[in-house]
Amino acid sequence: MDNKGKSKAIDDYVRTASQFHRSSGIDSGKEIWEDDAATIALGSRQRDRSLFLSFLDEQDDPKSKEESTLHNHKLPQIGDTYVDPFQHVNSSASTKSVVKDYTGLHSQNPLRNMDVIKDLRAQSSSSSSRSVPSNFANMMAMHEACLRVLIDPDQELSCRLWHQSPKALKNHYALVVEMTCSGGNVPNINAPGNSQVNSILQLIKNPVNHSMRLINVKGHVPSLSADPIGSCFIRQKLDEATTGEIVMLYKEITPHILTLATDAFPTYVIQKLLEHGPAVYFRILLANLMGHVLDLSLHLYGCRVIQKAFEISDIDQQIEMATELDSNLFKCICDQHANHAIQKCMECVQPQYIQFIYRRLCGKAKMLSTHPYGCHVVQKMLEFCKDPQIMDRFITEILDCVRELSVDPYGNYVVQYIVEHGGPRHRQIIMLKFAGRIVQMSHQKHSSKVIEKCLIYGSYHDCKLLINEILSAGSGQTADHLVGMIIHQYANCVVRQMIDVVNDWQFKVIVDVHRLNRDTLVMYAHGRQVIAQVERLLNGLAPSPDSFGQTSLSS
Repeated sequence: MDNKGKSKAIDDYVRTASQFHRSSGIDSGKEIWEDDAATIALGSRQRDRSLFLSFLDEQDDPKSKEESTLHNHKLPQIGDTYVDPFQHVNSSASTKSVVKDYTGLHSQNPLRNMDVIKDLRAQSSSSSSRSVPSNFANMMAMHEACLRVLIDPDQELSCRLWHQSPKALKNHYALVVEMTCSGGNVPNINAPGNSQVNSILQLIKNPVNHSMRLINVKGHVPSLSADPIGSCFIRQKLDEATTGEIVMLYKEITPHILTLATDAFPTYVIQKLLEHGPAVYFRILLANLMGHVLDLSLHLYGCRVIQKAFEISDIDQQIEMATELDSNLFKCICDQHANHAIQKCMECVQPQYIQFIYRRLCGKAKMLSTHPYGCHVVQKMLEFCKDPQIMDRFITEILDCVRELSVDPYGNYVVQYIVEHGGPRHRQIIMLKFAGRIVQMSHQKHSSKVIEKCLIYGSYHDCKLLINEILSAGSGQTADHLVGMIIHQYANCVVRQMIDVVNDWQFKVIVDVHRLNRDTLVMYAHGRQVIAQVERLLNGLAPSPDSFGQTSLSS
């Protein structure tokens, strides 16, 4: 570049740098500009002239260009697909918006990261260790990126990018720089009348903007959360969000939490957000739910937010939410949505704090066990309630009507749960209640599942009594009786489970039935399954020919 071109470029840069100071409205003697970081980032007029002159000299130096190229290839670059947004942007207008944006943010965020600034100071005096901007627009982009480093909540990331290469730092903040140069707004997307939210959605859809961050959607989080694409974007970026960005989401979502919690896509954002961030912010968000827990629990999407709230909230807020649900407990239990909130309450809240809920369920065991949603709440109570008095009273209610519950489409699950997780005394009482009805219950759809659980989890004595009742039910004509059970739609499952736990004498009876009635059994699908199971056991019990040979040789 000749001297005339250098002189013109210097004058343009100095004029632009001066506008930095004038448009800020802050004198260079004020405290903010005395800060070392700000001085390095903006500099004085004379320093701007000398620094930019060194940039121009380095551009004319082929050796410097070669070294800077090698510097850029040392590490993989971030944002290689970045398209320079300053190619057709007026530099004077962009710098005004840069200063306006910087001063507003600087008043709220102290300049904390001195490591990057020290590196900037050191590298500004060494031409061989930094990447030289190819033109004035690129240099201004670099200048803006340095300002962004100072105010970025994620100081660690910006410092790492600066050590990697200045180009990587500039590309990382490329989208923010573009938004700044457009006056702080997202540029419109080739469609007149589009709102800012629609413009942001278009940017999100564009694969070139893969470096877009949550800070770029500031001020539009509630609207974007209601859009399927915007909701997905926010949830994905939350995993890599800085603390500042998470706080921003809390501040924008909290005032609208009651509206957003009853919409489909914002619900997913809220649930994801509650997994992140400082405790003080999600406590404030949950405090806005208090007084509306019952209404939200009865809602299709609101109940999901309440369930998440029970998982992450502190004990005081958990008790407050449980108290609201207790105000209309049975309505919640019998509701297709709110019953999940009750179950989550039992799972997450320590039992001693919600005994008032467990006490209210006593006396309603039969009614709740036969309800399509109440049966799930009953099982949760059996699992999590630790008060022995409440549990004894509640289980006694169930055992008193265990035969009725066993044939009920929903009550049978409650009986199965007690058989599987209850104590030996409870199983013994159940077996006594079933005595004389085993075969009849085995032929029924729901009670047959209960009999299977009794065979799996019952004691040896209980299983022996149950199997003997099945084998002797034919009054000496066990063959016909067992054949009927084997080919039955539901009873065959009981027989197959029985085969796995029988003793030798009982298994011999079943094998005799299998051999005498094989021709009949093979005509039915269920019969063929039992035949295959019996033959597998017989093959496993019979000694192999090799074992006979080894025995004779050893003798």
